[in-house]
Amino acid sequence: MADYKYGMNLIRVSNTTSWSSLVPDVIKEFNMPMQNPTKKYPGVITVGPSCNITDPGGPVFTTSRLFESLEEVEEYNHATMNQNKERIELVNSIHERCLSFTFRLSKILINAEYKGSGKPGVLSRNIFKARVGKIDEVIRFMTSYVESLPSDASIPQVSEVTYGSIGVLRLITPYENNIEAELGYEKSRSSWESPEVQKASESIESMVRSVSRILDTNL
Repeated sequence: MADYKYGMNLIRVSNTTSWSSLVPDVIKEFNMPMQNPTKKYPGVITVGPSCNITDPGGPVFTTSRLFESLEEVEEYNHATMNQNKERIELVNSIHERCLSFTFRLSKILINAEYKGSGKPGVLSRNIFKARVGKIDEVIRFMTSYVESLPSDASIPQVSEVTYGSIGVLRLITPYENNIEAELGYEKSRSSWESPEVQKASESIESMVRSVSRILDTNL
């Protein structure tokens, strides 16, 4: 398994009327090469509800790419600015049906490892906003949490956003389906009254959770 160092997310908020037409197009774009047809950037693409209750948009499409170095990130950024004509036209068509699109770059602190019995079908994303000056404390708590998981449990990816909102940590766990994702949530929720969680909560400003369906992946 590759030891990924960085993750990049392209987050697209669709409009409420034509979001379903985006599904085949975002999958096509995900698999379409940009410059070098032999170069593959591993990742996953998902669709799920918006976590922002004030957002009038439709489902959110998230394309995540994983990189083993900053050099690969730079190479990918260069490729996105020099795409072939067909890919440019497809990207423009997708964005015409979206309300917004945002890039986020994160430094991966712990790599994910899926241990489910079937193929992963959803991603559970937990986004934490640390209080000012408290991000290292939250990182230590998350590291301790991952290390305490049973040996047969899937390991979530833990990353720190370095391009975007500062002080944001992402904990992303793959599950076979929504049922397994909810069971995972109930297990974690059962420990919320523990002294460790209560202490960590003093360093956390907010937390948002979402579960998105995996549309395609090449991991």
